[in-house]
Amino acid sequence: VILLSVFLQAFGFSFFMQFNQVYLIKKFHFDEKSIGMLFGYIGLWIAFTQGFIVRKVTNRFTPPQVLRISLIGLAVTIFVILLPNYWWMLLLINPFIAIFQGLTQPNQTSIVSTLASNDMQGEILGIQQSIASLAFTIPPIIAGVLVSFDFRLPLVAAAVVTLLSWVNFYFRFEDKQLETATQKHS
Repeated sequence: VILLSVFLQAFGFSFFMQFNQVYLIKKFHFDEKSIGMLFGYIGLWIAFTQGFIVRKVTNRFTPPQVLRISLIGLAVTIFVILLPNYWWMLLLINPFIAIFQGLTQPNQTSIVSTLASNDMQGEILGIQQSIASLAFTIPPIIAGVLVSFDFRLPLVAAAVVTLLSWVNFYFRFEDKQLETATQKHS
């Protein structure tokens, strides 16, 4: 369940990362400098998330609790990117993408690591990374076709696939698995 969630989340986020620039150019007439500035701004939020927010959140909530919120938050926020008519509104939305993605990734890895036995952690984390890498290779092919119909479709696909990751995790992941694995490692 968790590896499928990792795959779907990486698949959806790949659509967003690889085709957000096309959306920015088509809808807001961004140039290379504008895209770079926006990505720099997002980078600051990613650094803030990883340096401050992740620590605060993971001290108060379990990884499954975080993922139940961060995955749906990421899906909704990616969809919300499509709504603004003015570029500056992206400055209000993009920090949430950075925050939700910044919370999702380490908590997925934490669950994968915890569910693996001590002697299998390296192998299973390698498998997780391979699954995520595979998920990042497929979207450009699909999005290349989607963008020929409408430049917004890759972002719609990003939101829908990320939502599927949340549905899979929310309805199929059982916290008991994690509790049992934690007790075995103790």
